[in-house]
Amino acid sequence: MADLMPRDGIFPPDGAILVTGSSGFVGRRLVRRLRTDGYRVYETTRFNAGVNEGRLFFDLFDRQSIVKALGQAKPAAILHLAAQSSVSGSTSSPLDAWSTNAGGAMNICSAVKEVTAAPAIIFVSSTEVYGRAFNRGVATEICSPEPMNPYARSKLAAEQIFLDTYPSHAPLVIARPANHSGAGQDEKFALPSFAKQLRDGSDTISVGNIGVRRDFLHVDDVVDAYVSLLQGILTFERGETFNIASGNSPTLRQLLERMMDLAGSEAHIVVDPGRIRLSDIQEALVDSRKLTRATEWRPKRPLEELLKELLS
Repeated sequence: MADLMPRDGIFPPDGAILVTGSSGFVGRRLVRRLRTDGYRVYETTRFNAGVNEGRLFFDLFDRQSIVKALGQAKPAAILHLAAQSSVSGSTSSPLDAWSTNAGGAMNICSAVKEVTAAPAIIFVSSTEVYGRAFNRGVATEICSPEPMNPYARSKLAAEQIFLDTYPSHAPLVIARPANHSGAGQDEKFALPSFAKQLRDGSDTISVGNIGVRRDFLHVDDVVDAYVSLLQGILTFERGETFNIASGNSPTLRQLLERMMDLAGSEAHIVVDPGRIRLSDIQEALVDSRKLTRATEWRPKRPLEELLKELLS
């Protein structure tokens, strides 16, 4: 494995970085950013046919493929983004959420024990794990999570798996990002769904519960946060958790109406009962000042930029 000694307190950029979920919405942007910053990055694929010099076969359900990928890359760090990432998808297929999120974490921890030295790891969880804790106010990292759906419960379980079974001498950080969006996100998520309907010129916009308040970030601000955590990972206590959020929580209605203004749309908003989460909470407000104090990270891109990007 690459030398983990810090240089000027920053994780060494010459050590290889392995990104799981590299073909996903966030993963693609993260890989580009890391390479732009001079890191040597390995992407992962579940298909042997996609293997090339910078991409390795890595299947969360196949522990031996993980062992082999780690042996080939010899990474200084892993950024673990691969997941079943949809709340609605987890509700319709909870077994898939648990086997991917919790089972995948178990396979990574088991595989790492077979390599010479364990790489540092950043596990990407979610602020969804706070669940009912949002009803008591702003969520900080010391809040006790009360997850409300299979996605959130499987993510929280994965956190515990990493804390309990990842090699204790290896740096480990847990990132909990709030909602984030941008061009290229799957249209099953709220803001891309609104944008598609507006781009299609629909007379009606089908929505779920748009009275709820949610914290939204531009995906590139989240990528910035992951890079900041990577650079500082050797200075953190093992297992430290960091929220990634804007600290603001507009209603989905406010965001949709602004998107309609930007698109010049006079469409009617229609509630589709099939889009409503039965377990929704009214407001999810997240505090990320711990991350700002530790890394000086803060979101740079206004919501207006995000909404325009989705529409264009």
